[in-house]
Amino acid sequence: MSGRLTWVAGLVCGLVLAGLPAAADTLALDEVLAQMDRRLPLLRAAEVERELARTDLLSAQGAFDIGWQTRTAGVPLGYYQQLRIDSVIEQPTTLWGTSVFAGYRLGAGSFADYDGKLVTNDLGEWRAGVKVPLWRNGPIDRRRANLARAEVGLSVADLTVLQQRLELSRTAAQRYWDWVAAGRRQQVVRKLYALAQRRDRDLGALVTAGQVAAIERVENARALAQRQAQVVAAERSLQQSTIELSLYVRDTAGAPVLTAPERLPGGFPEPVVLSAARLSQDLATAVGARPEARRFDMQKDQAGIELSWAQNQLAPGIDFTLAASQDVGAGSKTRLPTVLEATILLDVPLQTRVATGRADNAKALITRLEAQTEFARDRIRADVQDAVSALDAARQRVAVARTELGLANKVEVAERTKFLLGDSTLFIVNLREQATADAAIREIDALLDFHRSLAAYRAAIGEDAAALAAAARD
Repeated sequence: MSGRLTWVAGLVCGLVLAGLPAAADTLALDEVLAQMDRRLPLLRAAEVERELARTDLLSAQGAFDIGWQTRTAGVPLGYYQQLRIDSVIEQPTTLWGTSVFAGYRLGAGSFADYDGKLVTNDLGEWRAGVKVPLWRNGPIDRRRANLARAEVGLSVADLTVLQQRLELSRTAAQRYWDWVAAGRRQQVVRKLYALAQRRDRDLGALVTAGQVAAIERVENARALAQRQAQVVAAERSLQQSTIELSLYVRDTAGAPVLTAPERLPGGFPEPVVLSAARLSQDLATAVGARPEARRFDMQKDQAGIELSWAQNQLAPGIDFTLAASQDVGAGSKTRLPTVLEATILLDVPLQTRVATGRADNAKALITRLEAQTEFARDRIRADVQDAVSALDAARQRVAVARTELGLANKVEVAERTKFLLGDSTLFIVNLREQATADAAIREIDALLDFHRSLAAYRAAIGEDAAALAAAARD
């Protein structure tokens, strides 16, 4: 038992170092899930996906930033000495690929007759206009395709985080129930061991008085050693489950905390029976609640955006530009009137292998994602059905184990009475007591299976237990 005392002392030291009292109230599953939701490193790592998606969205939005270009050229030596400045600000928009621009141009000095368009009045020329793609890049262009994909990517990242939360919630709940079961098993074997200890003291007096054969005390010593080994094994199991649970129970700094045995609950909650109506409803809604199929659907949306853009690139480019310009300052009177200029640019691709290849690639990706989506939905339904089957089997095991435990108790009591009457041996009594303890452990194992299956069921239907627990504690 010294090993257990050392371990308990270590737990107390760990709790004091973590700033928590050694003796605390019962640790509930909701508390474990809430701490996991706020402090678990794996969940914080998953949330980086959301931040990466946000940066991708910001980058895609940056394609619509205002651009400013200025070109200056001077010819200080030569027959035509001149200074040219051309500055333009352009703003792309999400409206049918339209972009607006405004600029300033100055052409001063001497120019050849064929460069007459470069000349401006003394204070230069101001201009503004709009450019509209009528076909290619009109319904969709690279900028808007990237933006739409990034917006969907943000939702994909949210689903990735949700999937990680569901998996971690399931694992955390199962580790919690493992810990509870280990504590309950320890209580059973310690009770069995204490019974043998009390009997050994009683037998010592009876053997000395000659009322009981010495071999009976030897038999009890054998049982005592056997049960002590069971206590050691049970304590090791509790230590192991406590360590595993500490990955999900953390202090305010995020460090794992070894939970003291004093915080063990008194037992398992009673198994619940899920109604047929709820099972049917959960099965119907699981596909929409679980993130896997939804994520494939959104990735298919991203591929569809890419397909639309690639198909649009097969079309001819017809760009319409309308610009107005006005010279200011002294100079030629012919440049004083406001000029309104309309331009149409026709760009016909003679070969479209790049766009065709991208379109075919997007189509193949959509086909693959459709197949993955279909299988994911089948997998979700199978997970729910398997979890329901496991719950039903575990509930039946609990009922059978409780029946067995009740019968084992009756047989044990009867055998002990026979022993007191001299009609049995201590060896048989020990066997009956061990059988009762084994039945009690089987009941614990059945309850553990039920609650592990319940955690798997909640994850299968997409119930975000961690978020619910965290919200309940806020």
